[in-house]
Amino acid sequence: MTSLMPQPARRRRLLASAMTVPAFLAALGMCAVESWRLVRPQSPLFAAPFVYSLADAIERNDVEHAHAFLRAGQDPNRPIAVRHAVLTGGQSVLVSPLVWAVATGSRDTLLMLLGFGARFDQTGADTALCLADALGDNEIAGLLTLYGSPSPGRECHALQPGRAPLLSLPL
Repeated sequence: MTSLMPQPARRRRLLASAMTVPAFLAALGMCAVESWRLVRPQSPLFAAPFVYSLADAIERNDVEHAHAFLRAGQDPNRPIAVRHAVLTGGQSVLVSPLVWAVATGSRDTLLMLLGFGARFDQTGADTALCLADALGDNEIAGLLTLYGSPSPGRECHALQPGRAPLLSLPL
């Protein structure tokens, strides 16, 4: 004769293990995540990278931080110093925040800058639109056409092959 557990006791044990095992695995996972956070506290998994300037915020399309810089008094029309391995060839270049938003493809930040009162003269509008066209960003080119009123007879210079885009265009 085999000694089998009574049916209700067996169900209780199965139900208890069905509730305990997932809770134990979740607790084990949380311990692993917290341990990793102690080892690498600056990991982007746990905190967004710090934004040091308006240029950084625009490059990351971080509208909230870009807006905070403007609320703190930074002029949205004043040129900013930018440096990027591809867009500026690693050189420091002064550009308007709008042109930098176009170069980095930061659509949301571009719209925020326009809404915040950033304006650009006809040369700036043409430069930004030419840059958007050269980079193949039709969505931003459409926004600039809608809000920037480019000159009717504008001529865009082609990007020089092998040269950084922001160094190729007349800024």
